[in-house]
Amino acid sequence: MTKIEKAILQTLAFFDIFKRPLTLEELWHNLYRTKTSKIQILFALRALQKKKIVVEKDSYFLLNEPRKNFAIFERQKQICQKRWLKIQRIIKFLRYAPFVKNISVINSLAFNASNENSDIDIFIITQKNRLWTARAAVVMILEFLGQNKNKWYQANKFCLGFALTVEKLNLENLRLKKDIYFTYWLAMLMPILDRKMYQKFILENAWILKELPNWQEKNIESFPEKKTKLEKILSGRFGEALESFLGHLQIKKIWLAKENHRLGASVVADFQMMKLHAYDRRNFYQIQWQEKLKALKI
Repeated sequence: MTKIEKAILQTLAFFDIFKRPLTLEELWHNLYRTKTSKIQILFALRALQKKKIVVEKDSYFLLNEPRKNFAIFERQKQICQKRWLKIQRIIKFLRYAPFVKNISVINSLAFNASNENSDIDIFIITQKNRLWTARAAVVMILEFLGQNKNKWYQANKFCLGFALTVEKLNLENLRLKKDIYFTYWLAMLMPILDRKMYQKFILENAWILKELPNWQEKNIESFPEKKTKLEKILSGRFGEALESFLGHLQIKKIWLAKENHRLGASVVADFQMMKLHAYDRRNFYQIQWQEKLKALKI
């Protein structure tokens, strides 16, 4: 097996966890630790097809054994299309949240692998010293629209579980020693509102190019950076006092929550970052991926 064939299988095996086949373009962008051309990937794919390890369907490539996954993918794709349309409506309101420099979709929807029970996970980057003010504003807007995830309503609702300030753009220290998921989490992250921050964020996380050397950042349109009236009001001492109040209130609440102290939880809560994962699934995905590679004899 050639190096490119091995990289193709490593990549397809990871996305197979989410029942997500890849087009040639997607496979090239996300090819694991191997820099090459699309034509070389195509030749390698044909070789893998002859060996009956990889199959092609509707211009998507996937592993041969779990071919039934394509039917699951088609259902997921329909769900995702509806949710992206919903996001286009909601972002018209979220753009008024103060001090928000970037809002991106992450996790299952970013992978285009949402199912009926999935929520819509979002990640925000905020202005320095305004993380908790910005988060509160986003959550309030979502609550007003009836779109904020809570213990009663989760599927198809927005979940803001990850936020950081412009001071904390480099996330390399959050990576585990073996962390295939975090690499693709960053690669698949999809900005839906950006005020000239996405490119800076990627530059701070240039380590991704060592893992995915063919990958390229998304070409997105930036929103105006001009301060709103609300931001001007909240930029002075009153805004500082409000941020301190909201921060201490929310940080205390987060650390008092029992679910944030369970085994497997991944929680950060300070004035530069908020990361709430009551159950961090990265080790689970790593094990699943390695098991698939073992079955493929890689």
